[in-house]
Amino acid sequence: MLRSFLWVTVVWLLYACEPETIAPSSTQLGFSYFPIEVGSFREYTVQDISYGLLNEPDTQRYFLREVVADSFPGQGREIVYRLERFSRFSSDQAWVLDSVWTARVNTQRAVVVENNIPLVKLVFPFTNALVWDGNALNSRSVDRYELQTTPETLSEEIESSLDTLLNQSITVVQSDVSSLVSDSIFLETYVDNVGLFYKKSVSMDYCAEEDCFGQFTIDFGRDYRQTLTAYGKIN
Repeated sequence: MLRSFLWVTVVWLLYACEPETIAPSSTQLGFSYFPIEVGSFREYTVQDISYGLLNEPDTQRYFLREVVADSFPGQGREIVYRLERFSRFSSDQAWVLDSVWTARVNTQRAVVVENNIPLVKLVFPFTNALVWDGNALNSRSVDRYELQTTPETLSEEIESSLDTLLNQSITVVQSDVSSLVSDSIFLETYVDNVGLFYKKSVSMDYCAEEDCFGQFTIDFGRDYRQTLTAYGKIN
């Protein structure tokens, strides 16, 4: 009887000492930074400035609304989501359909098809210094995307009433190349359980002539900023 009791006790102690296996959360894996559900929406303010050699800068400011309007089966077990994108120039105007994109997510990556071009926006699971080819699913040349924590300088740059959400954000740097004659800065910032929060696309060519070299005088370029102002679910 004593021997049986000791054996049961030993087995119980061994079981009790085994480390508990905890499944990684969607936040740890990264899935929750790209939430997608039919009926959800996000709204943004957009500032788009075009520069030309002979003309004054052309600045457009407008509002953008993206709605997950529908879903349908894709290849394999993937679900493809239809993204309807609307725009307007003032809050008293009706939304006008601007374009239709699609998106899909699996355990490895999140893909958005923009103007018929599939781009790998995120890959999973998140790891430190994660790098991938954003053009892996299209015929363009390799485009190196890198996952980073959102730098404080970028957080200070973003002007939004929702900026407190940036405490749980990551930034995908798609390009960050600067010189005396050009700038190429492309990045997207995502927030946990929200999705895309901020998009910055800056491409500049500066004067390279002797009398203006190094003065960052813009010959040609574009500065596009897209910032989240609202998000939620359509009733």
